[in-house]
Amino acid sequence: MDSYQGSRPHEDQRRIFESFSFLAFSGPVRMKKPDVEFCLLEDWTFDNHDLGIKEPNMVYLGRYIGEGVRDVIQKYDLKKRRYISTTSMDSELALVTANIAQAAKGKLFYDPFVGTGSFPVACSHFGAVSFGSDIDGRSIRGKGERNLLANFKQYGLVSQFGDSFVADLTNTPLRECRWLDGIVCDPPYGVREGLKVLGNRDQTKPKGPVYQGGDAHHLQPGYVPPKRPYSFLAMLDDILDFAALSLVENGRLSFWMPTSNDKDEEISVPEHPCLEVKSVCTQAFNKWSRRLITYRRRTDKEMEGVEVKRERKVGEGVSADELNPFRKRYFEGFVPSEAKVPEQGNGNGKAYGSRMLGEHRAATKE
Repeated sequence: MDSYQGSRPHEDQRRIFESFSFLAFSGPVRMKKPDVEFCLLEDWTFDNHDLGIKEPNMVYLGRYIGEGVRDVIQKYDLKKRRYISTTSMDSELALVTANIAQAAKGKLFYDPFVGTGSFPVACSHFGAVSFGSDIDGRSIRGKGERNLLANFKQYGLVSQFGDSFVADLTNTPLRECRWLDGIVCDPPYGVREGLKVLGNRDQTKPKGPVYQGGDAHHLQPGYVPPKRPYSFLAMLDDILDFAALSLVENGRLSFWMPTSNDKDEEISVPEHPCLEVKSVCTQAFNKWSRRLITYRRRTDKEMEGVEVKRERKVGEGVSADELNPFRKRYFEGFVPSEAKVPEQGNGNGKAYGSRMLGEHRAATKE
């Protein structure tokens, strides 16, 4: 008997238990590791003490089937985690994402923006073999014994860790074939700095290795690959294209996408002919929100006769703000165009940016 907002003396508990003797249960009573457990639920009148009522209206007997797993949130709490960063996803949201993407035993899951590994850890909790990549290898390697692998060791999930590698979504070494059961990620919003991918700023330059002193530059120690600005809308399209190429039939893609709460500035849910939108969950902040969007990879039979070719939403311009409409509106404070605060004069424009950045940090820092 588990009491809530009250207690029952041992004598009363015994009396209630024995009131069900007419059921004539057979077999021994085992308080540890029983084959079947039962639960008693009492229905009391509200304010029964004030009314002088000493007996419940009804007593229900039920067989114990299962319990919730909210304690898992505390197990994976970022405050207790070995290795995190300011952008590590909250443990509860990571578990929700992995669950809604149907992570389970015997499945392969991948995070193309792995960071410190919050999503792979959550997917591995459900039994999936998880791995990931990131354009910044420092987030994977960490420092000393504090690294991405340390998180899997902390939770005893090393056997569920596929590995990690340095790459970006537009230059992935993964083969273009249908082999992933799920893709989960929280793509960078480009707020702290503009989005970037590997490549030359000058797109007219031919692609190929650069040689210095007869040796390939990219093979020399200390080589840092060049990066170019990346469109936020192009990133969303690249995620969907990658999922369409990599997911097995009925595989799931779940990722977080920010947007303004203003309907006129709202970024619509990206669509792809090979992917069916299954759910859109929203976490609202002050003037912006982020959505957890989940897709299902359509089967080949469903795709018969469907035109796969589609127009890509490539941002125009070269600066971070030009390529990322969310970033631009973020630092403007999401105020209407006719009511924008001037950048010069009393400095209120900077105050808006500082305040909104503070909100973003509060939403992402765990």
